[in-house]
This record gives sequence, structure tokens and C-alpha cells, in this order.
Amino acid sequence: MSVNLKHSVLIWLINQIQKFGPEKVVVLGKTYEISRDVFNPERYYTSRFMAEHIHVAAGDKVLDMGTGSGIQAVTAARTAGRVIAVDINPEAVRFAARNIRAHGLEEKVSVIQGDLFSSLDPAEKFDVILFTPPYFDGRPGTLFEHALIDPDKSLIKRFFGSAKNYLKEGGYVQMLYSSIAGNERVLRLMHGLGWEYSLMARSRIWMETFFIYKSRPL
Repeated sequence: MSVNLKHSVLIWLINQIQKFGPEKVVVLGKTYEISRDVFNPERYYTSRFMAEHIHVAAGDKVLDMGTGSGIQAVTAARTAGRVIAVDINPEAVRFAARNIRAHGLEEKVSVIQGDLFSSLDPAEKFDVILFTPPYFDGRPGTLFEHALIDPDKSLIKRFFGSAKNYLKEGGYVQMLYSSIAGNERVLRLMHGLGWEYSLMARSRIWMETFFIYKSRPL
């Protein structure tokens, strides 16, 4: 089976799971409300794996890029001083904001809609940017599929082309990526755009290996 066909099958399967998933889920002891158009943090290992390995210091200013349900923003806010959560999907923004309020974190976390950095003040600087990008090949047909599909790594290229402008000195990007999506190619792209990286965590589930990288501008 070709890579593109595998990705198409997985995208179809995820869309089916989204249709029939619960409206409330519990991950790492915290409850999150979701809809069929918001990435389910309980059904997919990436959300839990990233949340388990978030490294932020007390008082850090954190950007959660592609927040989805808000799970990473909620997790980071336990330690960070300030968190801004961004998503292109207005449904994700609505539910992330609802989850932030449910956890009593609205004084520490702001949720905004935007395409990557487009809605941020260019003067904003962060200690840590959290990023779990979509990694399937194809073309997103719905707003939800923007959480799954990155045609020809175009989102990765745009993100790492701009992210260094939003980092404080000494700041870094914490990114999760998958072996089934050409993680070695992504690392080469990052290096070509002026980034170095180190491995923070790795986990293998069935035929897929997930990697969390710490990336800094060269």
C-alpha cells in the first residue's frame, strides 16, 4: 500500500471515529468537552504523549499553536505564567475556550483564532512554543481536516519560516511528529530553515513511532 493510500485510509478512519466519539473525555485526570469537529485528545495518542512531556518553567510565556481541545494549553498553564492558544478552526477555538473556563484558567490562558502566527502581535515573544502539526498527505476538505493534513509539508515550512520571530532569546519550539509522515524529511526542512533540534521523547505504538523534538534557531 502506498504512503498516500495509507494516509487516505487513516484520514477516513479518524473522520469516522470523530462522528461517533463522546462529547466529554478524560485525559490525564482532566475533563475536556469536544465536538466531532474538534480533535479528540482521548482517542489519539499524540495529545496524551505531548501533554505528558511538556517542559515549561514557572512564569514562562507559552504559545500553544494548534490548540484543538486546549489540552496542551491547560497542561502548560499549571506551571507557565501566561499561555496563548491558537487554532485555525473556529469550532476548536470555541471548545478550547470552554475547556479553559471549566478548568478555571481564563486569567492565564487566552484563546484566539488564526492561521499560525497571523493573529498574533508581531511584538509577541514566547519562552516556549508547543506545536503538534498535522502530518498526513492530501488536501483538507473540512476545517477539522486542517488538524490532520499538511500538503507537501507546507504548514511546517510556514511555521518554521516564522517561528523564530516569536521566540525570546533562549526560547524553543517543542514539536511532536510521526515516523509515518517522514520525520527525517521534516528535520532536514527545519535545518534548512535555520533550526537545530534535539530529541526529548520517543514512543512506539504498533507500526508508528512518535517523536518530540526541542528546536532552537541556529
